[in-house]
Amino acid sequence: MTTIAHPEVAGPAAIKVPMRPYLAGLHEQWLEEIRRVLDPAREEGAGIWRRWRALEYVQGGFRRRFERERRAVFSLHERLTPDQAGHLWAGAELITQLLDGLPYRIGLCQCDADFGSLALTLASAIEYWCHEVEEALGPVRWGDVSPESRGFFETITYDDVLIGG
Repeated sequence: MTTIAHPEVAGPAAIKVPMRPYLAGLHEQWLEEIRRVLDPAREEGAGIWRRWRALEYVQGGFRRRFERERRAVFSLHERLTPDQAGHLWAGAELITQLLDGLPYRIGLCQCDADFGSLALTLASAIEYWCHEVEEALGPVRWGDVSPESRGFFETITYDDVLIGG
């Protein structure tokens, strides 16, 4: 499993550290999890229960963390160019629409190929989002991030359901 750099700004040297290592580590972990869950559910003959477990993962833990990252990213809207903001908005909307449609589609799509196509589209949308976030905010230095926005980034991976809170 990948270790994620913490977004803490403890001293003068940390103020100059760009956000990219934290974002890249977070996204690497997400993409690894997504592949670990969706790939087996996309296999021929995977069955409805394996697909259902994949749905529970993306609708639960992943969605909560994604929504926290979305809030954190857009809290830095002043650091985004209009093009970056547009790409991030489109990526976030695509993921949200796919997640919103999954419960309806999984109930109707008993066919492996249909689910496989939908899961591949979702995984591609998540990869796109991750890339766009890293490109837009990677160069931003932690010292230039407000304490409120830093707080949003610090809670992205926090999931009280998984932690037992």
